[in-house]
Amino acid sequence: MAGVSFAPTVSSTTVSIVYTGTASYEAVDVWSILPGETTFRFITEYWNSITTSTSTSRTSTTASSTGPTSSSTSSASPPTYTNEPSNSPGTSKGATAGIAVSCFIAGLILGAVAAFFLFRRRERRVSMGRYHVTEYDSQEKPLQTIPLGGGLRLDQFLLDSTSDAEIGKELCSLGHLLQQHVEENYHLQPVSRSANELTQSLIQLELYESDTMPAIELASLALDSRSRHSAIQHVIAKVTFASITFNKKSPVSLLPPPVSSFTSMIPATESYRGNPDAVDTALTRWRQLSAFLLHPGRSDRTPLAPSEDLSTHEAQKLAVVLNNFLEPFVEGDREVRYEQENHLREVIVECVTFGYLLFSQPSEYRFHFDGGGGSNSIVVFPGLDKISDEEGNRYPRPVRSVAPVIENL
Repeated sequence: MAGVSFAPTVSSTTVSIVYTGTASYEAVDVWSILPGETTFRFITEYWNSITTSTSTSRTSTTASSTGPTSSSTSSASPPTYTNEPSNSPGTSKGATAGIAVSCFIAGLILGAVAAFFLFRRRERRVSMGRYHVTEYDSQEKPLQTIPLGGGLRLDQFLLDSTSDAEIGKELCSLGHLLQQHVEENYHLQPVSRSANELTQSLIQLELYESDTMPAIELASLALDSRSRHSAIQHVIAKVTFASITFNKKSPVSLLPPPVSSFTSMIPATESYRGNPDAVDTALTRWRQLSAFLLHPGRSDRTPLAPSEDLSTHEAQKLAVVLNNFLEPFVEGDREVRYEQENHLREVIVECVTFGYLLFSQPSEYRFHFDGGGGSNSIVVFPGLDKISDEEGNRYPRPVRSVAPVIENL
């Protein structure tokens, strides 16, 4: 048989898709064999809709044929080929390295800028905090009315004030009631107690040597029949009015229990850097708000009044403490002593009512036992000074509302 003619054989396979910055390509492998040849020709072509580029890599494949010359049979193994590197478009290694280094440097710069602004912000906050602390320690700010939301002002709802004349009248009535109690319940006969024993009783009543009259001197006045009633009246008044003053020490507090509990936990003002005026101003505002919040009928805006059961119970406790000092000056049987204790409790209850009245006032008041009469006189009933206005602003000097009652010895 004559030589066999081979028609061109073509086979193609899509290998991959190649992307560049402006186009994408399909990589197509094409191999063929011409008639009479035993070597395959291999071509890789890249196609896209815009441009077409072709790169060729050739691989020779040997086909073997065996048999007689007149009839030759060709058997070809499947073509094998190896792609040579193509010149497809892409990013070079140098460009990639440059981009990476640039990104790294840019990140360092951004981090440094962010750290700088963060540090500056923290430093500004610290400096502002130090400034405000210095300002608080160096000067007292006047008490201001705090506006609430919607233009509402709190002072429009706080308890109304009582006139100074009415307050003075109530205090004078208490003075007459106490004088009557002393004259009717304590004798002027000699007693078996010594001055030292009475002094210890006075110390238990929180009447210390630092008061306007030393305890030992007060005990001596109580032992003297000529000054006994004056001394007893002084002791009862001082202990009772201290019990209705939230910044005074007393063996029994007659203020509302929440108020007594809170004031007992307030630490003393720092002696080396504290501002007593600032503390007094804060206590004034706290007292105004407490009286308003504790009032069961606060919309009436009337003074806070103690409950009868509570005031009677607390007054009885204070009467028992006072009788540790007063007991030697009460004569008579058990019934007489019972009447003395009941009447003393009633006097204390009236003083508690007056203390609640002062506690409810927008202005600040203070009792004082300094009569200025020297060693030959004694204050038997305290005076009352007004030390701030209704806004809580302190007066340069206390304003005398009621003068103290002073007796000469």
